[in-house]
Parts: sequence; structure tokens; C-alpha cells
Amino acid sequence: MLPTPRAERLVSAVDHAEAEAARVGRALSDTATGLETVARRLAGTGAGERAAAGAGAGAGGWAGLAGAEARRRVEDARSGVATLSGHGLFLADLLRVEGSWLARALLAGGDSDEVRDTDRALTLRLREAADALAGHVDPATVPCLDLTGSTDDDPRAVADLWHSLDPAERQRLARDHPELGSVAGLSSATRDALNRTRLARLLDAGAAQELESLAAHLDEDPRRHLLSLVPGGDGAAARAVVAGADPDGGSRVVTLIPGTGSSLSDLGRTAARAEAMCEVSDGDGGAEPCVAVSWQGYDAPPDLVEAGFSTERATGHAADLRTFAAGLDAVDRQDGADAPHSVVGYSYGSAVLGAAASDPQGLAADRMLHVGSGGATVDSIDEQWVDEGGHARPAEPHDVVGVTSRWDPVPWWSVTGALDGLPGSADFGGIAVDVTEPGDGARSVPGVHSRYFDPGTVSLEEIGRLVADADAG
Repeated sequence: MLPTPRAERLVSAVDHAEAEAARVGRALSDTATGLETVARRLAGTGAGERAAAGAGAGAGGWAGLAGAEARRRVEDARSGVATLSGHGLFLADLLRVEGSWLARALLAGGDSDEVRDTDRALTLRLREAADALAGHVDPATVPCLDLTGSTDDDPRAVADLWHSLDPAERQRLARDHPELGSVAGLSSATRDALNRTRLARLLDAGAAQELESLAAHLDEDPRRHLLSLVPGGDGAAARAVVAGADPDGGSRVVTLIPGTGSSLSDLGRTAARAEAMCEVSDGDGGAEPCVAVSWQGYDAPPDLVEAGFSTERATGHAADLRTFAAGLDAVDRQDGADAPHSVVGYSYGSAVLGAAASDPQGLAADRMLHVGSGGATVDSIDEQWVDEGGHARPAEPHDVVGVTSRWDPVPWWSVTGALDGLPGSADFGGIAVDVTEPGDGARSVPGVHSRYFDPGTVSLEEIGRLVADADAG
């Protein structure tokens, strides 16, 4: 039985409501963060006021009864807006999961029991939101849950537990754990809202230049989502993961791991390359396009000397990549659908990718592309594993692809064995894709390595094809 036009309209309305709830929730979170900044400046505790006054905390604040009353009112407004933001994000989460199950039941046009059950599940969760919004539950009285301790830091268990929480429980967790936005397993809209609040606090406290660059990158496009934030310190660089849109709603996701010398300061270049892959893979111009993720989740080698001789930074952050990918996959699968996820390791990023997939728990990726690789930290595809919905399996040849130009000098380095095997080679295994440009020769050597993602190149077209075909097996 075909779905009725009425069912199709309802499904479309649910999708629209989900997107609007997420948009409003994120916007209200930004407003709450702005009010928090105002309150700090009224108290004279903002970094700008301290620097201008040349004094300690409290300089430049609004003193006296009038100042105290102003701060109280601003804080009350912030608290109210933050609560509304949490409810918007909660509603988006419900519509994304329970709403999607109902939508599929309606579009199936058959089983009335399934429609009734999914409708009841959504209705019960919506009542939770209504009760919390009406003030029937006070977040201050809710016991604080140890989210990661209760799940052993398993992103799939985190996703299930977080989704089961009501708005008050989520609000209490967010209040007591400012780092919550970097926990894999929360919805992307929620992580973005929490991480932006944390970023604003760090900037107001006088954070490093790298975080100012990150903030500017986010401000360039309101669709961008900040999925992870590690401030750095004690000699370690700040790290972050940024998606070009909400990956939970994309038809496919591409995560790019940049190479040597990459940092938050040049995140725009990484984002442009990731988005270029998505644009080429989205040849059909679908309504739910590919979402590009810039994974600056590791402290990349600063120069070619270190990158060419050490796998330490790759192996040191392999678990971070694996956890991130598992979190995306866990959230994506909650609604019963699974958008293909391609992970692209460029240059030294290939070493990070290979190290992440070397763990027997596997990497949650439908395809692993090694672009301009100098080595993947392992000797062969026999040491690569794939995580499929929480179940690991050995990688197969179509899972691992080596993309190289014959005139790129970086892959030549693999013959030294310093970074171990080269994906796509006869010894390593996997698929080899030659993207040598017509007319390239010895004179092309100096610039070939940086051209893989340039518009109009053979390499970008081939990468886009591989991304679009990631779930073909």
C-alpha cells in the first residue's frame, strides 16, 4: 500500500519541526551565553575589563545595590533562556529519533500496530518535555548522573543513556559538566550548543589565539557545528572538531583528518577541502546533502622532519578518532537509518587513520581513504578493523583505499618503512587509485601533494566518487 498524501505531509512536517527545534535551541543557547558574558562584565570579571583596568578581578564592575540587582536580573534571564534552549534541543532529539520511526511507519502505509506503537512512544516523550517546560520538575532537585562513568565511556551506551534522559536531567548534567559537549554519543546539535558556551567562557577568560581563530571560523557560517573542544595548555595545542552542518541529518558524512602543520589557525583550509569532497560526492543535489567534518582532533606534527620519522602523534590520538566516529555512528543509528561515513586521512592524517583502525574494536567508517599517504602505521590491511554498529570485523579490500599521484613525493617516503605500509600497495592491500593529472611530470613534484582537493582535478573527482560509493561494498 502506498503512503497517502496526508502521511507524506505529516512526515515532512516532522522533519521541518526537528530542524526548527534544533535551530531555535542552538540560537537560544547563544543568547544565554551572551547574557552570561554580560553578567560577568557587570561584575568586572571579564578578561577585557581586567586588561583595560590593569587590576585584578572586580575591576570595572558595577558596584552597589544597583549593580547587584542588574546582575541578578541578567542571571535570571540567562537561566530562563538556557532552559528554553535545552527544551528546544530535547524536542529536536525526540523528533529525530521517535519522530523518524513514526515517519517510516506512516510511509510504509501498512502495519497499523507499528504506527500506533511509534506514535505512543513519541507522545510519551513529548509529555516529558511538556512537564519539564511547565516547571513540574526542578533541575536543582535532580541527582547529578555520572554520564561517562555509568557507561564506561562507550559512545553507544552514552547515546542510549543520554537519549533516555528528560530535560531536567540533561540540564543538571550540562550545568555541572562544562566539558560535556565533547562527550561522544550526544546529538550534534546538543554538543554544538554546549561547546559554544564553553568556547565563549574560554575566550572571555583570555584564551589562546587558536581559539579566537576557531570562533571566527564558526562565525563565518551559522550552519557549522562545534562537535568537540579541547582547550590545550601545558605545551599542548588546542584541538577541535567542526562539522559544516548537523551530521545527524546528512545523507552521508565525510570526516577529513588533516596532515603536517595543521592546527585550528588554518581550520578554514581543512574545512574547504572537506566541503569540496562533499560537494563533488553530492552530484544529485539531494535535499539531505553530504556533511563535511574537519577533524582537528589531534596535535599534528609541526614539520616534515617529525612527521616523516615518528608515529607517536598518530598513535597517541587514534583512540580519540575511534571514539568520535563511534559516537557519530551511535547517534545516527538511533533513528533506524545509517548514513555512510567516509574517513579521509590526508598526508600524516593517514597515519592517524591507520592507527585508529588498528584497534580490534574497529573504526566506525564505511570507507577509509588514505590520500597522499606516507604510511599508515601498520604493515597491511590484515591489521585494520571496521566497527559496524558496535560489532568489529576485519577490514576488506573495498574498505581501504589509497589515493595517490605518481608525482607526489610523500608516498615515495613509505619505502623507508618509517611510517610502515602504504595503503593500496601490493604489500599492504586495499584499493589503489591513481589520480595522476594528465600532463604532470617531474616539474609537478613540488606542488602535487597540496592539489588533491582542488576543484576540477582528477583527484577530487575520484575522491568524490569513492565517497558517494562508500556504502556499496
